[in-house]
Amino acid sequence: MNLRVFKRIIFTFAFSVLGVSTSFAAFTFDKQEQVDTAPIVGLYRFQVPNELQGAYNTAGIQNLTASMANEPNTLSMNVAHVKGNPSESYVVEVYTDTAALETHRKSEHFQNYINEVGSKLTSRKLYDVQPMLLIEKPDALSIINDGKSVVTLTEFTVDGNEVDTVQKQYQLDIDRAVRDDAGYKAGYVLRERNNKTHWYVIQIYSDESAFNKHMSSPGYRFMMSQIQGSLQGVTTKVLQGDILVNHGGQSFVRP
Repeated sequence: MNLRVFKRIIFTFAFSVLGVSTSFAAFTFDKQEQVDTAPIVGLYRFQVPNELQGAYNTAGIQNLTASMANEPNTLSMNVAHVKGNPSESYVVEVYTDTAALETHRKSEHFQNYINEVGSKLTSRKLYDVQPMLLIEKPDALSIINDGKSVVTLTEFTVDGNEVDTVQKQYQLDIDRAVRDDAGYKAGYVLRERNNKTHWYVIQIYSDESAFNKHMSSPGYRFMMSQIQGSLQGVTTKVLQGDILVNHGGQSFVRP
């Protein structure tokens, strides 16, 4: 079988079994693995109908917590919804490599998720992203429907001449927050694969107090003073954490 035909088969299969879109991700990330050995990150947006939200949450808990218990190379899995709008849900997943992604995709708990909920999600957006920074507290995180956790999703375009400066400033601020602020749990900075100046920043907080503390901190204010002139089209969505789990200890910085 030639390579072109093989890729077409993989692409078709991906759309036929899409759940938390990791089947599509497997196709996309296989291409990434050829040129990039960074961890694999999936970022997705789902519209979850009212009648499916209970099952979506229940199946998600079973899938994500089983992944943490049984998949050491599934590093982080997070589900959060826009505050006041539970139908708009975002998912962020981090895997060591494509083998870890495949292990998750073939697992019984993921297949159960597909059967119960994933195949019923009819509106979804798949972001083709690569990590710039993945920084977490050393200890594992497990927040399940606590009603307090806050996740922010910030999107912007970076001046192409200032990419290194913006990355460095985010690294300094997230490193400090992870080290010094008990309520700051993780910071992930991603870029689009095919538009490397379009970035997404996901930050996880234990509660609103931790969020406000970080936003008003001298480190954050200094970072923004250094980079705000280099960013365009900045938007931030404040999300409520639903299922936020990781093994802890990620410290990836793209060279």
